[in-house]
Amino acid sequence: MNITHKQRKEFLEAYNNLRTILQSIHECQDIWMSDIRKLESMEWLMRRTMKFVPHKDDEGNSMWYHDWVLEDLSVDPDGEQPDV
Repeated sequence: MNITHKQRKEFLEAYNNLRTILQSIHECQDIWMSDIRKLESMEWLMRRTMKFVPHKDDEGNSMWYHDWVLEDLSVDPDGEQPDV
């Protein structure tokens, strides 16, 4: 997988936001609503860039609250078995 410079900058911004949010939680034992929005943005960035998809059951239905998996489980550049 190749990550573009733009994506690296997006991850850097997300990482710095995460550090700030965690520091605020530790100091105040509270979280701001704007921090929740930033956390959701980080989740979307990781999902979109890393191509994470919901796990599917035997009938092909998405299991939204199950651990997510890689979009294409058949392709593993290291030759390892995918985690399902």
